[in-house]
Amino acid sequence: MNERIDPRVEIGVALMLILIASLALFGTKDIPPGRFEPLGSAPVPQAVAGMVLLLALWIIVRACIDRRPIATPSADRYLDAAIVVAFTLLFVAAMHYRLTTFAILTTLYLVATIGFLTRFDRKRLIWVIGIAAAVGFGFQYLFTRVFVVDLPGL
Repeated sequence: MNERIDPRVEIGVALMLILIASLALFGTKDIPPGRFEPLGSAPVPQAVAGMVLLLALWIIVRACIDRRPIATPSADRYLDAAIVVAFTLLFVAAMHYRLTTFAILTTLYLVATIGFLTRFDRKRLIWVIGIAAAVGFGFQYLFTRVFVVDLPGL
């Protein structure tokens, strides 16, 4: 199993990520600095967009120099990807409509997505739930108490 993904797919995904990150950088350039918080609202998404840009460029470089044979993905892999995209769209919609807090939605999203990808294996499920809760509630604490960023949610 020393095969790789088609480099055209890797480069295409990386270019899409570069476009999205560039739009995020462009969209945050006019956000004014915060009055009450030390960072304001713009630096966090700008830093994330910058990291995404660098990682996407690394993916392109790696795809160009990798010489392993190309694997042919099964139809199940495409279905898995479509379901993860659907989970992500539901997560974004739930955040937009403020159905509950950031921590709860993030935890539910991670449990659903990672649980699905691991086929809800009982041995892994307790770890999935623990890690998802730590990330969801940990990020809410980090963003609201340390970075002082308003998060969507109730």
